[in-house]
Amino acid sequence: MSRVNFTAGRPVEYFILVEPRPDGSIVGHYAGHIIAEAVVDCFGRRFTYAGIAPRLRSGRYDVDALQPGEWIVEPGLIYYADPGRSGGLLKKLRGSGSHSVLGSA
Repeated sequence: MSRVNFTAGRPVEYFILVEPRPDGSIVGHYAGHIIAEAVVDCFGRRFTYAGIAPRLRSGRYDVDALQPGEWIVEPGLIYYADPGRSGGLLKKLRGSGSHSVLGSA
């Protein structure tokens, strides 16, 4: 028996990186934009290039096809989280010594 999924799906905006900036070398071009080896978002997290984002027939990104840790960067590139090289706020707070608001671990 086939099932029809009438849900609207997860909003695409939940999967798009905020203010990504190139980091590393240029590995190609896509839709008139450069493809950077990696990007860093507005929180200082680093993401590595993984490929082109799949789209549905409607042209909408297929966010259900993304793997855990993958994010979309316009104009339709996929980058995955690079936890070993992230420089986010939490990492900065943990590494700030005695002035850390998190206390000692």
